Amino acid sequence: MKSKSVSFKIAVLFLTFTAVFTLFRSSMSGIFSLFYAKNGIPTANISSIKSFQNIGIMLGLLPAGYLADRIGRLKVLSLSSIVIASSFLILILFRNFLFFSLAELLYGIGLALALNSGTLIAYITDLQEQNHLSLNSKLMGMQVIILNLTTLIGGNIGTGLFVFRDIAPVWFALIGLGLYPAFIFVMIKFLSFSDNKAAHKRKNNSIKNIASFFKKRNFWILLLLNVGYDCGTQFILIYWSIIYVEKLGFNLSLVYTLFMCALILGSLIFNRISTFASSRSITILNTVCMILVFVLSGILENKYLLLTLFLLIELLMGMMSGQISATSNEAIYGESNKSTMLSTVSFIAEILVSLSLFVSNAIMKWAGNLKVMFFVSAAYFSIVLLIIPLIKQKE
Repeated sequence: MKSKSVSFKIAVLFLTFTAVFTLFRSSMSGIFSLFYAKNGIPTANISSIKSFQNIGIMLGLLPAGYLADRIGRLKVLSLSSIVIASSFLILILFRNFLFFSLAELLYGIGLALALNSGTLIAYITDLQEQNHLSLNSKLMGMQVIILNLTTLIGGNIGTGLFVFRDIAPVWFALIGLGLYPAFIFVMIKFLSFSDNKAAHKRKNNSIKNIASFFKKRNFWILLLLNVGYDCGTQFILIYWSIIYVEKLGFNLSLVYTLFMCALILGSLIFNRISTFASSRSITILNTVCMILVFVLSGILENKYLLLTLFLLIELLMGMMSGQISATSNEAIYGESNKSTMLSTVSFIAEILVSLSLFVSNAIMKWAGNLKVMFFVSAAYFSIVLLIIPLIKQKE
């Protein structure tokens, strides 16, 4: 009975931390590109500005994992919210290419500290270990559902505020994230938890652990899954508002709401099928479908079919997000330096994602047409298929 009570408290903490952080961060998630365009940035240069976010993620990843393992996961999570809030403050004070790039750099560092380094997942996995609880793939799937649901709510708040005044959603995010550290403190006191960190603190332990990660099958599964997914989705995440709102003429709030609902539905589907389908089957199905949908999006011209395919892409992304979270939880269970392992995976992935953004920018300028990027995205997703032999061997 006690274990069920602790398990419930861990789930509440995990999902609440995810919901509040995502709610405020996501107020700008659907309108960054429109915000830059409204402030005089040419469409072709938006990818260049967004690439600084990936550079920031790379700069923050390895220090984030090390700090989270050494000083405490929740301290790093609090720091991340302050860093992201400072990036929004720059957007309020300055309106040009240089400061937009600086804001994206800080935003990326904040994301690395909070999400890409796996700080929160590492914190929760440690709590599971300490209380001798088994892994729960449904909880990981539920986190993705909550993340997408609060992104939907926060994004709609942001788009509504953006219509009123373009700077209003930035203020909303700034205030909420600035108060997030206090919220963390109140929650852990209320639920009687504390911060945690890696159990072993020998010198050079992290360096040895990083080297040892390359010998682990789970490390390569996570890496290939992250690289294929992140590289394949960057184009659609950056340009969806320009393609489906500006070029095809759909309403911004409508498209945003529909695609977030598709993400949530995808997360729910993963949560349902993960109890009886193998990781290998789910991965093959998602990847093959994603490649097919991207290719069709590059061929078809009808705006309503294109919107339908876009929603299908988001549904598949919701399923794959749940798969990545569950795989991450499984991969780090029993590891001493959990955050370091996840941040190492993300660090390598972000290097490749940053390179892919520059390649994508060059391809778009060469082709003179955004639609060619649907085929490039499909090619990136084929990377995921490289993990199939590893999953088969593991199972």
